[in-house]
Amino acid sequence: MNTQTVTAVYAGNVQIGYGMLIMVTAFIASVMMTLSLCPVREDGEVARFRIKFSLFLYIILSAVFALYLGRFIHWYSHYESYESLYAAFSSMEGSFHEAGIVIGAFIASYISACIAGEKYKAKILSATSAGIMLFMTLVSLTAMFNECDRGKAVIDNPKYQRLPFSYPSLTSAGTSEYRTAVFFWKFMVLAIITGIAVAGCIKVRSALRTYVMYFCAMALLDSARYDASFLRSNGFVSLMQIVAGVFLLITVIICTGKLIAGHRFKAGNLLLILAFLLGLSLTGYMEYYVQRHGNLYIKCYAEMAVACIVMAISVIALHNASIKQIKRK
Repeated sequence: MNTQTVTAVYAGNVQIGYGMLIMVTAFIASVMMTLSLCPVREDGEVARFRIKFSLFLYIILSAVFALYLGRFIHWYSHYESYESLYAAFSSMEGSFHEAGIVIGAFIASYISACIAGEKYKAKILSATSAGIMLFMTLVSLTAMFNECDRGKAVIDNPKYQRLPFSYPSLTSAGTSEYRTAVFFWKFMVLAIITGIAVAGCIKVRSALRTYVMYFCAMALLDSARYDASFLRSNGFVSLMQIVAGVFLLITVIICTGKLIAGHRFKAGNLLLILAFLLGLSLTGYMEYYVQRHGNLYIKCYAEMAVACIVMAISVIALHNASIKQIKRK
């Protein structure tokens, strides 16, 4: 996410870009959604205060953790863009890595949920996950006002030089070209995930499912953009893809461990694990393949999309199986 965009408001010597306006609006909308999905209905005054305090703390901590962790990860990946680490944190204008934003907000939500108590823990985690998805959905539109989050493929056909297929971007020579509008596809995909998260919060209250869908989607979308962030020692797999893979792998290990500990591990669970590993392997292979066959973007990303969907379904199914195991105890 890059808040350095075209200026929207001039106030004397102060210039406020569209990116900053979108980010502030997205944060307010995220908070409002979280609070609406997590109403306080406790009878005891102490319980009501604890829950309200935990939600207030989440608002403060999520803003601080998300901004600073998002900026730190972006500084790590693009340190050449900053004079120093101190300079990276001297202004809120600039770029923030999406993985840092989500992880920072999740840490804040987990602290808040623990303070609220066991009864409200799952509810708060689910409500905040829906709010986080709404935030990420809205801030993806900041790319409409800068040169970020475009695809690798240049669209020459005038028929497709429009949304949702492509969006104009300036080249180093100052000319304009149309590149695939990854940010718009991200907006649409995350909007769907947000809707599922809201429905899940009302009925199932499963925050993990939301994060699984998010990271599976980002494993694909981050591969498609030409300005993805990488580890300093690795320019092959993007940092977001690494974070997504680690998160999904840890989730599978934890869910499998719960099933084995409860003596309820079945053959169907093994098939889910194999399906996940197959999807993960195919995603990694297609990431390698697409970088060497630039004329096969559609084929490569279509297959990668199928692999990511397989991963999401298998991990969510394995998680649901582990939840059922816990409820039987």
